[in-house]
Amino acid sequence: MSARAITGYITALFALLYVVPLTMRPIVSPDESRYGAIALEMLHSKDWWSLKLVGLSYYEKPPMGYWLTAVSMSVFGENAWGLRFAPALAALVTALATGAIAKRICALPHIGLIATAVQLTLLFPWVFGNVAILDGMFCAFITVCVAFFVYGATDPERRWRMFFFTLSGVAAAGAFLTKGFLGLAFPAIIAGGWLIWQRRWRDLLLYPLVPMISAVFISAPLIIQIHQHNPGFWDYFFWVEHVRRFTSPDGNQHPEAWWFFLPMLPVGALLWTLNIGKVWSGFRTSLFRGRGASLCAVWIALPLLLLSASSGKLPAYILPIFPAFSIVIAISLLNYFSNTPKTLFADQLGRWLLVIVALLCASFILTGHQWLYADQLWRDNSTWRFGLLALALLTWAALDHWAQCPQVPAHRLMRMAFSPAPLLMIAGLLLPDALIEKSKIGVETLRAQSQDLAQSHTLIVDANMATCVAYSTKRFDMTIIGPGGELDNELKLPLEQARFITREQVLAQVTLAQKTGSVALVILRNDLKAFQAPGAPKPQSEFIDGDVSVALFAQVK
Repeated sequence: MSARAITGYITALFALLYVVPLTMRPIVSPDESRYGAIALEMLHSKDWWSLKLVGLSYYEKPPMGYWLTAVSMSVFGENAWGLRFAPALAALVTALATGAIAKRICALPHIGLIATAVQLTLLFPWVFGNVAILDGMFCAFITVCVAFFVYGATDPERRWRMFFFTLSGVAAAGAFLTKGFLGLAFPAIIAGGWLIWQRRWRDLLLYPLVPMISAVFISAPLIIQIHQHNPGFWDYFFWVEHVRRFTSPDGNQHPEAWWFFLPMLPVGALLWTLNIGKVWSGFRTSLFRGRGASLCAVWIALPLLLLSASSGKLPAYILPIFPAFSIVIAISLLNYFSNTPKTLFADQLGRWLLVIVALLCASFILTGHQWLYADQLWRDNSTWRFGLLALALLTWAALDHWAQCPQVPAHRLMRMAFSPAPLLMIAGLLLPDALIEKSKIGVETLRAQSQDLAQSHTLIVDANMATCVAYSTKRFDMTIIGPGGELDNELKLPLEQARFITREQVLAQVTLAQKTGSVALVILRNDLKAFQAPGAPKPQSEFIDGDVSVALFAQVK
C-alpha cells in the first residue's frame, strides 16, 4: 500500500470524524459557552490581553487557548464551526506529531501514518477534538514538544539537534500559555525520564537547556504583558489554580480517588481496546524495544503518576498520554498482522453483533419505542435517529468485513481505522439533546430569545446562566444574580462586585431598571414565582424551557 493511499485514508478520517460533525451537536454550558464567550469578548472589545468572562476578570487559564479560539471564530464566523475548529485542528496536529514520533523510533514500514490514524480514532482524542475546550490544544502543544525533543535527541548532527530542541521549547511555551505549569512539567518528566531510562547522564544535563531557554525566551514577554493587563493573575493562577487544586481536596472543583484515571485509560483508547488481545500478542512478540519502548513507557507512566497524585481529576486531563498509546497500538498490531494474517472467529462475531444491534434499532422503528422514554431523551421525533444508527452500524459491519480482506498489514490496519467512521461521524446527532439541556443549560435553550435579550436596555442574569447568555447574545454588560457557578472565582474585585446582586434584590433591581428602559431577566424557573406577588412588576412576555425562564419587562415611564 502506497504512502499516498494511506495519506488519503487519513485525510478522509479527519474530514469525516472532525470536520463534518462540528455543527451536528448543540453548544452546551458551562464549558463550550464559557470559552466561546471569552473569545467573543476578545474579538468584540479588540482587547486580546485582558482575561474577561462576561466583563469580569477570569484568571483560570492563560490566554493561548482563548486566542486560538478567537482567531478561529474570526476566520470561520461566530458560530459552532468557528468555536470548535481550533480543537479539531489541534487533534490533527497531535495525530501528525504522534506519527512523526512513531516513524522516528520504529523502522516498520508506514508506521508513522498508521500511528496517526490510530490517534485520530481513539475515543478520548476524538471526543475532545470535537468539543470546544482547551485540553485538545494543550495536548497538541505537548505532543509537538515531545516530538521535536525526540528528533533532537536522536539526531547525529549538532546543528539539527539545536534546531529541534529550540522548536521543542517553543511548543512547551505554547503548552504553558494554554494551561499553565503542567505545560512545562509534562515535557520535563517525559524527556527527563526517557534520558534517565537510557542512562544518558550527560545528555540529561545538556539537552534540556536549549528547550528551557527557548521556552523562557518566548514566554517571558507574554508573561509580562499578561501581568500588566491582569494585575494579580500569576499570583492567583499559581496558588489557587495550581497549588490548592493539586494539594487540597477542599479547594478543588473535581476531587476524585487516586485510581480514577486507571479505568479511564482503556475507555479512552476505545475502539482499539476491543483488539486488546491482538495488541498484547503483537507487543510481546515485537521488536519494540530500546528507546522506543522506554519513551512510551515513561510517557504513559510518569504523567499518570503526577496526575493521580493531584486531588482534582477529570477524564480530559489524561489526554496528553494517548499519543504514546497510539504508538504502542500501531506497532503491536502491525507486528501481529505480519505474523497472523488470517481472520479469527472473534472478528466475525464482532461483525454479527453489529448486525444484530442494527436490526434491533430497525425493529424499534417498526414496533414503537415509547418504552425507551425517547421523548425524554430527544427534543424531536427519535424515529429517524434509530434508522440512522441502524444504517451506521450496518455500514460499520460491512467496512469491517472489507478491512479483513487485505493480506498487507498496513492496508488492513488503515481499513480497520476507517471502519467505525460512520458511527463516529453521526454520534453528535444521536446525543440525547433534551437530557443534556436539562442537566446543562445549552445555547439552544436561549437561541429563540437571543435577539430580545441582546436588544434589552438592562440584562439581568442568574450567575449559572451568564456564560450561556453572553455567548448567545454577545453581550457582556449584564447584571448578575450571584455570585455562583463559573463566576465565583474568589477574586472579588471591588469594581466588579458592584455588578452582582442577591436573589432578594432582583425585584427591586427590575423595578429600578424599568425607569430607564426595557429589562430582560434570565433566571431559574422557580425564581420567577417571586414576580407573582402583589405589587411586583409584571413581565410583558415570558419564555420557559425546562428550568430556564426568560422574562421581558417594558419600560415604565
